[in-house]
Amino acid sequence: MAFFIFFKLLLISTVAELAYSCRPESSCQQIYKNSVARVSGEYQLCTPTRINIDVFCDFYDGYGYTYVSSESLGVLQTLSGLYTNKTNVVVRHRHTNGTQRGVEIAPLSEFTNTYPLSVQLSHADGFKTPLNAAMQPYIYIGFLPESYAKSTTKQGYQVGGVDYTFTNCDSNPNSYLALFTNPSNGPLNDYYTRCCMSDLVSAWITKATVTPLPHYLPKKYFYDFEMHMGGCGGYVSTGSFPTVTGAAVGFKFVA
Repeated sequence: MAFFIFFKLLLISTVAELAYSCRPESSCQQIYKNSVARVSGEYQLCTPTRINIDVFCDFYDGYGYTYVSSESLGVLQTLSGLYTNKTNVVVRHRHTNGTQRGVEIAPLSEFTNTYPLSVQLSHADGFKTPLNAAMQPYIYIGFLPESYAKSTTKQGYQVGGVDYTFTNCDSNPNSYLALFTNPSNGPLNDYYTRCCMSDLVSAWITKATVTPLPHYLPKKYFYDFEMHMGGCGGYVSTGSFPTVTGAAVGFKFVA
């Protein structure tokens, strides 16, 4: 009987341990440092709450990018542990024919030190809240805070190292790109049907370059999106582009 009780307790302990087992790495940066092959692809990371999440680690020579699957985003409490470089992110978009293209985006060159990128999870603290915020969890990329964006000044963002600017015409303080998991697959806010496609807010799509096949992301890493600038800068969402099915954001780390 004593042996049976001991065996039962051991079994319960083992099952519990397996239930809470977690990979040793908590970032793509750690995987990069611990790996010799450094093959870009899907991995699992262990969160501070000891839950495995699915990520795509995109490795290059001395640096890389972390993409979080839409299913895993809701598990996270913060995005800060996924990157070390806060000056820019890579935004990838996927076409209906399956091709993928991407480009780095960043604050305007004159604001690099004054207003670094704000990366938030399902919040827009200090920034304008996105129209589709109800489709949370979402990733928020803020360029200029409301305190500055409400002024009628030159504003915008960088795409591939090039500044794209506009003058805010009415103090509307939008300055962001947001990506939504949209778990209930609800309809996007129809504002995009009334306003305001522009070269500025579509530049991260039109200026993106082809992604090599070994770096292609699975579909679950792409989200619905919206970008809003101004006051006369423009607005686009997933619905603005008939051949684009979603966007993904890669957070940069340096090895």
